[in-house]
Amino acid sequence: MAQDPTSQSSHGSRRASIFISVLWLLVAVSVVITTYWILQTSRERMLRETEQDMGAQASANVAQLTVWFGNLKGQIESFTGLDLLRLFAAEVYESRLSAAELLELSRIPPELAMPDIPDVDEGLTRKESPGNVNDTIEPRLPMILSQVKGFQEKSRLLSISLLNKKFDMYISTDAAPQLSDEQRSALNSVIENRTPVFFPVRKQGDLLVMDAAFPVLAPLYHPVGEQVVSLLLVTCDVQSVITSVTRTATDSGVHRSYILQRTGKILQVIDPTIGLIDLPQWRMEGDALPLDKRHAPTAFAQSEIVYTLALPVPDMSWLVGQSFETQRVEGRYETFRRNIIIIAALVIIVAAISLAALWWWLVGSRARAAADQTRRLFLVVNQQKQIMDGVNSALSACIVLNDLNGVIYYANQSFARMVGMSLEQLSGLSYTKLPSDMARSLVTHTLAVHKSNGVVSFTEVLPLEGGNRSFLTSCSPFRDEHGQITGVVSVYNDIMDLILAQQRAQHMITQTVAVFVRAIEAVDPYLCGQSSFTAALAVNLAKYMEMDDESTLATLRVSASLSHIGMIQLPRELLNKTEALSTEERNQLQMHVEYSRRALAGIDFGIPVLETIYQMCERMDGSGYPNGLKGEEICMNSRILAVANTFCAMMRPRSYRTAFDIQRAMDVLTEAPPKYDMQVIQALRNFLQTDQGREFYTKLLDNRANPVSY
Repeated sequence: MAQDPTSQSSHGSRRASIFISVLWLLVAVSVVITTYWILQTSRERMLRETEQDMGAQASANVAQLTVWFGNLKGQIESFTGLDLLRLFAAEVYESRLSAAELLELSRIPPELAMPDIPDVDEGLTRKESPGNVNDTIEPRLPMILSQVKGFQEKSRLLSISLLNKKFDMYISTDAAPQLSDEQRSALNSVIENRTPVFFPVRKQGDLLVMDAAFPVLAPLYHPVGEQVVSLLLVTCDVQSVITSVTRTATDSGVHRSYILQRTGKILQVIDPTIGLIDLPQWRMEGDALPLDKRHAPTAFAQSEIVYTLALPVPDMSWLVGQSFETQRVEGRYETFRRNIIIIAALVIIVAAISLAALWWWLVGSRARAAADQTRRLFLVVNQQKQIMDGVNSALSACIVLNDLNGVIYYANQSFARMVGMSLEQLSGLSYTKLPSDMARSLVTHTLAVHKSNGVVSFTEVLPLEGGNRSFLTSCSPFRDEHGQITGVVSVYNDIMDLILAQQRAQHMITQTVAVFVRAIEAVDPYLCGQSSFTAALAVNLAKYMEMDDESTLATLRVSASLSHIGMIQLPRELLNKTEALSTEERNQLQMHVEYSRRALAGIDFGIPVLETIYQMCERMDGSGYPNGLKGEEICMNSRILAVANTFCAMMRPRSYRTAFDIQRAMDVLTEAPPKYDMQVIQALRNFLQTDQGREFYTKLLDNRANPVSY
């Protein structure tokens, strides 16, 4: 019995009503979720903009403090580097004078010092002075005091003191601060690490001051030699710089800039008017203080809760912070939140009206033509098939599809040319009818894909056009609708031209390296054979460390051969100088690394040759050059090359020294603190104990008298 048309129409309207209701509900839920997401995103954006604004102002203050701190540190380090001060400190260190005697003597006004009187026995001039004062120290005191006071006035320091290694003061321009146990421990680190230490800011009367201790090293020519012989303790006024950074509220809402210092686990505000204020509830994350709401002390801010952040000042225990009133951010957010909620309500109302109109359209019209869609789909599929057939025919790569029994189902024109058949002959042909090499190739592909159940690749040499060609073949499984492998697709890519090009490039690089080596050895006869010995030793060390991949070995060979290319630009008299080098000459000699980098910068070796050469003179303890890298910052290739080059260099004579024996060379390589990678040194020991190592060592010794390449 047929249904009443009125009933069918009612049923269709009911379904349309349900569909529209569900759609409106989805729209409403989507609007609510979107509104919530916008509100959350906007709040995060406001906080991010606030953080960026505060961070920019804090960064400007950080830059100001960095410049001030760098100038202060640089001035003091320049003063501690004066030869006059270093020599005086070294002589005091070697003398038997007590710090109290020197301190007392340094406070005698120059006009009361004893005049020069002749020495009857020696006919020389000396000064009579109280106590048992060393004759080489007393005459220097006025000059040293003048230098110290002049530097104090020039640098606007409150006081300068010289302390011995027992932390007893023997020269002071003013009363030095009393040292706590923590400060004494810090002074010990100055002596051990040879680096300055800056103590926390403290209150001294009405001023905020900061103490700092710098090491004073003995001159290189002095018997003590480059040891820390004294400490320079300075007290500087930081009131003015802190005042210039700290500022009050502005129209932007940032109502205060401030400076914090870390004292243990506690942060302190350095206030130029109040002094130091502890902030026990403030916690850092890493080196900075991220943006967050925090309780501010009454003396520090007008509001009880403020947004704060702080950025660290490099090389200092200070942080530069900014604070922002929470009411400003929260007020802006509340206004935005109210407007977004109103807009969301309007969108839901408009959606309801639009969906009501859609309901009327759905009730009045039914589905449209599926035939048009099917026809369009057929045209698209046919077009795609024609495109794929054209692409496969035009490809230079050879493509073939065979089943698991070796019967060919598809091949493109390139594969047909490779086997010397037509496409019609190949269709349905068994692999047994193909040339023997090609048949063997297809069987190998089928077995490998079936075994691995995935994609496999081969490098093959196959006959083509009367000669052999190298192919890189990629084989993929062909699966049916159930995922079972029914065949194998093999794609042959001819890589013969690429292999020949690589061989030509490698030959060119080898010739270029040989030319560079001859140029290096022509400049410095002592480098004759050095590069080849270094390369041979570095390769053997890498093999003993199980780093025997071809890329690493090639990198070590080329890097060793070119490691001294920068020597070409150095003066010949500097390379052949027999006396000790001055500081300026040593710095000039170290420029060979930069010269090497410039000479090789435009050459693409395809391996990290330039990085290996540039880091070869770096040392594990950071004492190397040009960048003072240390530890894992130095690449392993450079660490291997450093040991190989140093060992070969020490075993051969130079213009300024004779050759080392093997024990002395190993002692230098293993001296503390370790400058070379101990893993590489152990590989060197193991290699030298083998027959190959002993043969290498014998040739290295023979090369002393008859320098030829290894």
